[in-house]
Amino acid sequence: MTLSPMIRTAVMVSDLDRSVAFYKNVLEITEVYYEGELEHPTAAKLLGMPQGVRTRAQILRVPGPDFGMIGLFECSNPKPPQVEKRRDGINIGDMCMVFYCDDLDPVYERLVKGNHRVICPPTFLKVDELIGQREMTFLDPDGALLNLIEWDPEKGDRFAYVR
Repeated sequence: MTLSPMIRTAVMVSDLDRSVAFYKNVLEITEVYYEGELEHPTAAKLLGMPQGVRTRAQILRVPGPDFGMIGLFECSNPKPPQVEKRRDGINIGDMCMVFYCDDLDPVYERLVKGNHRVICPPTFLKVDELIGQREMTFLDPDGALLNLIEWDPEKGDRFAYVR
């Protein structure tokens, strides 16, 4: 079996417009790969929803190859139930989207200004004697967990950030 790198994370959201605004304004993921309504009957089947469900979607990506995208999907008529989760940390079954970011501070400022839930502000994490970097974790409007690691891939060796 041959497996590709992850193509995208599909996030089920309660309000597509609110979620699109969050990812565009807070994380500055502004390039739209796909936007529209999924009308083919297989879409409902793939999501485990009844036929006739309305599914709006927008897939965002950072410019570059078609990998690592974030697909935002809103179902209605009927709307799936909201999962009750704790909002101050992780839950069993949670997944975390992890991105490199060259500067955490502006993202943190946008999160605070927008009253978004920050689990851990920018904090230095020492992984071992050689590796360490600043990281932060926060939740999107529906509670999806995100982790940013401060490193600019264009600047070369990640180990330069060890303290």
